[in-house]
Amino acid sequence: PTAVNVDRARAAKMAKISIAAVVFVVGVACALKFMTRVDIPGHLLGHEALFVPELLSPVQGDELMEMLKKLKTLPTAVNVDGTAYKVRHEHIGEAQPVVNGTCQHPYLVPNSDKTVCTLPGRIDVGKHFILSGGLEGLKENYLDMVSRVTSFGRYLFDLEKYPVVQTLFQQDNFLEAAKTICPAHQQVLDPFQFNFIVQVPGQTVAMHLDAPYFWGATRFDLPQWLLVAMVFSGLWQEQFVNQVQVVGYVHRWNDTGRNGDFVYWDKNTIDYKSVPSNALAASAVDGSKVVHAASVYMKDRKPLRMDKDKVHTLTYVGNDKWQVIGTDGVAIGNYTTDDLRITIVYRARCFASEAERQRFKNLPVQDDMDLDVILEKFRADMELKGVHSGPIGDRLDFALKIMKTYIKYPLSASAVLPYNYCALTRLIPATDYLLKYFC
Repeated sequence: PTAVNVDRARAAKMAKISIAAVVFVVGVACALKFMTRVDIPGHLLGHEALFVPELLSPVQGDELMEMLKKLKTLPTAVNVDGTAYKVRHEHIGEAQPVVNGTCQHPYLVPNSDKTVCTLPGRIDVGKHFILSGGLEGLKENYLDMVSRVTSFGRYLFDLEKYPVVQTLFQQDNFLEAAKTICPAHQQVLDPFQFNFIVQVPGQTVAMHLDAPYFWGATRFDLPQWLLVAMVFSGLWQEQFVNQVQVVGYVHRWNDTGRNGDFVYWDKNTIDYKSVPSNALAASAVDGSKVVHAASVYMKDRKPLRMDKDKVHTLTYVGNDKWQVIGTDGVAIGNYTTDDLRITIVYRARCFASEAERQRFKNLPVQDDMDLDVILEKFRADMELKGVHSGPIGDRLDFALKIMKTYIKYPLSASAVLPYNYCALTRLIPATDYLLKYFC
């Protein structure tokens, strides 16, 4: 009888454990099913985007490709800001010393002159992509995720140096697409920049807003992640400058199986909109107020591993061949032109008149926003929201809190679990023992 009673007690205990496990699994499943995956602020919704099937002519495509090859060397997205221009405030006070050539904190990288470690300009983009897994909900380790968004590019601000670009930006179909995106009362375009952005197989464009412009605060003044938080917060809407981005596809392939589609959100649902990255086509949008991304280009290809603390370039070596070259001058990747996803991105601000355009370009220094005033406005608003109390405190912690509070990029609609647990080992090394069996 005693043995029978013991067996019954064990069976009862196992039944309770099983029931508890089922309840837990069902609870987690329900939480994941009904969790909010898209929570974009209302002022960033409902904005128009336009797809133009044949914006570029074949001749223009060839000329732009030759121009790209003559540029020869393209730095990575991590390094491109520091090579293109200097920022008045490259950080908000979170800088830490470089130790043996590297940065100890996983979110910090060496600045352009390698003197201190700071948050990268687009930490908002990289952090969200690594921790969430991006559009596809990828489950990969930290290094692979960083490598997926370490694309290559050049920011060019002197349009007059490049006649082929000037001609493109002045043609009727291009201007019509751009003006469709600008507000009806702001039809004076102020072209200020174009980029070449290149992805190698396995890379992607993570969810993001393009670098915003405000009256008194631009990418030349403040870190881009801070400008983006200002947009999401809605606290500076009166100073916000509308703009238009036209993304043209310079590559000549039309293989939809490669993916790399342009996607964007114009409403708070998991059903984002998507357009293919067809050769010589283009998408037009105000990317500084419309969250957008790209699906992973050649998703099945493993991304080329690149260390965030080192400098890498994509270099044209002739005969339609390209190499990814590291700091030591050694090639770590080889590609052909056909392997690459290549875009040219035109950017222009929208103004109501030529006089307003000139006023913005000649804004006096005394009208620039003060960094400390901006941070105090965030602090006060977060205190009202109940997510912060007291003074600003540690600047790195405060920066991360700003991003967590305001920047709301969507979570994957297709992944059962829209979080990348495989990246936890970088942030919490003790988890490596368990996660190595799943990642």
